[in-house]
Amino acid sequence: MLTFADSILEENMHDVRQWVARGVDVNQIDPYGFTPLIEAAIVNNVEISQYLLEAGASSLGQDVTGGTALHWAVENNNLNLTRLLLKYHADPNATNLAGQPVLVMPILRRQQALKTLLIQADASLLFAQDYINTKLLGHVFELVGLASIVNPQNHYIDVDFEGFYLPVTLDLISHALAEFQNHFAARKWRHYFGVSQLIIDCLSRARELIQYQQYRVDKKKVNDRIEALLAVDPLIIPVGYEGHAITFIKFGEWWVKCDRREDSRLFDNIMFYRINNPQNLTTNFIKSLIYVKQTDNFINHELDHLLDLQPITELKIESQISGNCSWANVEAAIPALFFMILLQSNEGEKPDDYYKTLTLNFFHRWRDWNKERLLQFCIQSYNEADSIRKACKAEILAAILFQRCDLDNRTDRDRIESIASLLISSPYNYILKNYLRVCYYQNITPAGKRFAEFLKEYNFP
Repeated sequence: MLTFADSILEENMHDVRQWVARGVDVNQIDPYGFTPLIEAAIVNNVEISQYLLEAGASSLGQDVTGGTALHWAVENNNLNLTRLLLKYHADPNATNLAGQPVLVMPILRRQQALKTLLIQADASLLFAQDYINTKLLGHVFELVGLASIVNPQNHYIDVDFEGFYLPVTLDLISHALAEFQNHFAARKWRHYFGVSQLIIDCLSRARELIQYQQYRVDKKKVNDRIEALLAVDPLIIPVGYEGHAITFIKFGEWWVKCDRREDSRLFDNIMFYRINNPQNLTTNFIKSLIYVKQTDNFINHELDHLLDLQPITELKIESQISGNCSWANVEAAIPALFFMILLQSNEGEKPDDYYKTLTLNFFHRWRDWNKERLLQFCIQSYNEADSIRKACKAEILAAILFQRCDLDNRTDRDRIESIASLLISSPYNYILKNYLRVCYYQNITPAGKRFAEFLKEYNFP
């Protein structure tokens, strides 16, 4: 007879019933840190879940990541299981150890039916949006450390600025680029909207490709769709390996590697190659890059030899500052594609350096616009928030001010003015004093000295 955990994971209802009849603890934790109900949710089995709940299983149990059965039901986009768990008093505002509320993924994946169901069960839209916006600000400003958000019970929940999901990152960056296209700030770039639209389409296809990586997807059933997506050129290939995420790009006989990891600071960040062994770059090979776990050695060494990659040129953009590799390397696909599309559509008309300069100007204009858009949204949220949420927003704004604002940078000066004028006269200026105390008065650091200098311009403290 199978173990209780294996009976659930293999969806053997007969054995599950036998174990319960023998008096097994339906809330026991298996060796991997999962409760029986969470195991049933992982395999997406409504029948076993209902049987366990009727036998006394708690809907509030957590796994080793702090996730609940409801987190797993939502991850699987299972409306029936979500409805069942809510009936048995699952917490629609539960968070995992990363501080992520249940409602976050349906919002990011635009799963409207699931989102509506959770909100009807009192899931807080504001709470989930605060999590998403904190993550977004952390990524676009490359912040490190923790911030706080407030749950519906007014308890503080810690959120790490770093770390996000590759499929979501592809979608959010694609959406931000599309918003930029439609904004007045991009009017000078209208001539290149055909180029940026092509990049948006590439990002959208990459997002669909990576979604099929989800553990419940039967790839045989979607194989025709995957192969159709892989047949389109240019192609963004998102790859995760050993805790790191990068993007490759295939465009004709060109191959690009976007990897802005911190340990690449001494090297060119986006490398362009010619593929000398195109016969090895088959559809099945690309599928294995996306859907099969790869090693660092294969991605960074063996792959070069297999495709016989010949360096052509490079595009120098900033390395990532913090551990937001998926965001940094999806972002990097934008200038990589912009440059190649311009170069190949205007072959020989101008020197490569002309197109590189044009590319980087577009990329930095978009990035600055996206930063300013999200910063102004945060300031607006601060102004509209109650006192507890105001404190959380103030904490994020102070982190941007301390970590990413340079007095000598003209663009940053506008941000300094926006944030400092808001916080200095507020009840939350103690956050600024804490930065000064730790990083300037107690143990002076370059960042603390810079911070103190521009606060002196505002006669603070």
